[in-house]
Amino acid sequence: MTALPILDSPPERLFHADQQQTPASRWDLGFGKEVSFRQLLRALSFKRTCNALQACASFLVSAITKKRVMWGVPPVLTIEPTNVCNLRCPLCVTGNGSMERPYGRMDFETYKRLIDEVGDRVLYLVFFNQGEPYLHRQFNDFVAYAKQRGIYVTTSTNAHYFDAENAEATVRSGIDTLIVSVDGATQETYAHYRVGGLLEKVKHGIRNIVAAKKRLRRKTPYIYMQFLVMKHNEHEIPAMERLAADLQVDKLLKKNIQVETFAEAQEWLPGSERYRRYHLSENDFVVKRGRGVCLRPWLTTMVNWDGTVAPCCFDKNGHHTTGDLRATNFATVWNSEAYSHFRQNMLTHRETIDICKNCNQGIGLFI
Repeated sequence: MTALPILDSPPERLFHADQQQTPASRWDLGFGKEVSFRQLLRALSFKRTCNALQACASFLVSAITKKRVMWGVPPVLTIEPTNVCNLRCPLCVTGNGSMERPYGRMDFETYKRLIDEVGDRVLYLVFFNQGEPYLHRQFNDFVAYAKQRGIYVTTSTNAHYFDAENAEATVRSGIDTLIVSVDGATQETYAHYRVGGLLEKVKHGIRNIVAAKKRLRRKTPYIYMQFLVMKHNEHEIPAMERLAADLQVDKLLKKNIQVETFAEAQEWLPGSERYRRYHLSENDFVVKRGRGVCLRPWLTTMVNWDGTVAPCCFDKNGHHTTGDLRATNFATVWNSEAYSHFRQNMLTHRETIDICKNCNQGIGLFI
């Protein structure tokens, strides 16, 4: 990752996350730009280090032998607190109405059992998938429970729910990083994609978090303002840099978008090749795919709000469910025949896995 200072802010205060393509980047889990490595190091323990080494070793053995091997538990755990959202973003399965899974919010007991089982070995908890996390009334309690175990926790939000009270509760929860989606420097540009959203409310929410951190004398959460670069807003990148400085966030992330159809590609993909994860021609679009086996089925997993488990967050509608935590424990799901079968397909027949066909795993997501 290359961190470049912007404006007049000191490097430790505000910087870009720019994507530099290197051979090693093909193994990027997609989380690198979203992480405070200082906080992540604090979450390390002997058990977590040993587990991460086990998981990585099992992936390497599997990739070399083309035979599924799995040791340990995933060091990175993604949990969906809810798939309900207040906005109607056109490229999101929740926002555009193409979500096939039922809507709901995770039960605290299901979550608690999961953390009690694997919390001493999980290093990094990604607390979002589809939906707005802060629509779950117990979300800060969820975060606090993970932080009691010393796990690094991050979430992504549209920041419409940070009044002064919730901003303080968010800071007190101990969450390490807060990714705030801001896809425009003006209300018109912002709401073109974040349909139903109010930019002034988002900015007010960010200021409330910053104020709560100062009031409580906390360094966390580190606030990462995320800008999805699209055709209608790519001209606002300089304005977004100024806005990030004005709001006193810790980092500005520029992220490229995912599309599903050629019509979406024509409507939403930015004009600059640098800001696209696809090769776009007059008649087609092709994802810039990394080569080799994807390591996600060995190092991370997706737990949906209802306790069902999927191998990857790209399985947005749960077509590859490998188990249900309401019926069994995580170890049984993680080592199930369904999960093993998915890993074997990843090793030998990745091209047949539908959710992999629009995935650019290996080249990273951030610009």
